[in-house]
Amino acid sequence: MSARIAHISDTHLGTNPRRGVRPNVWGQERKSQLLENDFYERFAEIFNRIAELDPPVDLVVHSGDLFNSPWEGNPQQASVMAQNTAISVLQDFIKKTGIPVLIIEGNHGLYRLRDVSILENLKLAVEGVDVATQQDLKWAIREGEPLMFYYDNLDVYCFPFIDYPVLKASQMVDTFNDWISTYQKPDSKRPSVGVAHGMELDKTLYPAIFSMDYDYVALGHDHRQRKVSPKCWYAGSPERWRFDEAGLDKGFLVVDIELNKDPKVTQHKIEFARPVINETLAIDADETKESLTSKVEAWFVEKGLRTSWDPATAARVRLMFEGVSKTASSFELNVALEALQMQVLSTDSEYNIAQFVSRVQQTAGSDVPDGAYPEIESEFLIEDPSTDFKEYLSTLTLDKSVDPDLLTKIAVNALQYAVGTREGKMTVDSVMEGEE
Repeated sequence: MSARIAHISDTHLGTNPRRGVRPNVWGQERKSQLLENDFYERFAEIFNRIAELDPPVDLVVHSGDLFNSPWEGNPQQASVMAQNTAISVLQDFIKKTGIPVLIIEGNHGLYRLRDVSILENLKLAVEGVDVATQQDLKWAIREGEPLMFYYDNLDVYCFPFIDYPVLKASQMVDTFNDWISTYQKPDSKRPSVGVAHGMELDKTLYPAIFSMDYDYVALGHDHRQRKVSPKCWYAGSPERWRFDEAGLDKGFLVVDIELNKDPKVTQHKIEFARPVINETLAIDADETKESLTSKVEAWFVEKGLRTSWDPATAARVRLMFEGVSKTASSFELNVALEALQMQVLSTDSEYNIAQFVSRVQQTAGSDVPDGAYPEIESEFLIEDPSTDFKEYLSTLTLDKSVDPDLLTKIAVNALQYAVGTREGKMTVDSVMEGEE
């Protein structure tokens, strides 16, 4: 017995970067901003390409993060445009092909403090869509039932996102693992797929899943399209969600599955009209505000970005600057870059740039950076605030009684509360969340 599936993930519908973005540029007039619309276009493109596959697939599996919000960085419900796009694309796809779609809940699109799911509305709106939510997972564990779906020639076992600290605080880690081994066993006579949203990095990918001998494991959460083992892949995200994803393979996977054999996985990649550029430039020892601005302008010319505006090809650019200037402070250099940013993103700009963010990061021995960095507010733009703050601490002389790790945790938490990516009040308990 065999089956064929399309594996997609991390579509993040509703992502709308705001920092360093050219103003008043629409992807769909009065409906979505230009860069937000990129995510909608990729979603539609993927389903159009899946619909054209020959032979067709039996099922489309989405392994989490259909929507970008709500999540811990933004508690607001997914935008109307994001929800309408999901509904219209899925309705058209299923009407055209008759192929069912299964979506599990990831850490995005998840109401963390409510026992409801935005995916339930999608299920009600689109016939042929199955969903597995965190509430479904909790119910299955409590009732001692599997969380799985039967299709004509395939069984799919679902593992929606659940935080390891939540399981640990509830003393449910062993119970969860026991539930997996007891109730999520595949039928030895039918092809099986496990679908999960998690990563080893944050302990949300549970090893017990890999002991179940599924014929394929469809993973989400990591935005890199990559092979974990012959039977396990991340599909990655179809659009560049963060700048550090520039240059990564994006698209979806087609998986041909046979019972008790390694699957055949075919990568289907997306070609992008819009470049995303993430580079680091050097700060010279004699760097001035004027020389840094001239350096960036020359870099724009070198990259072919000094050209007439085209919303379809306008670039997204992030530049990081490293080195030590003896003549200009980090603050002065950042102010110069902010002035250049305003010029680049103006309506009469000479540059084909839709987004421009930058940061000067002078190394140990230089002035402490205290400029207002345009990427500080959004996870979409800053990859690792903990590392950044530790690098800052390395420029200081600390008292031996100070714990750098604890100080970093406090600083990162304070930043999250300050810019609104965490709700409530900052307390000792919230700072120490997840600690032994």
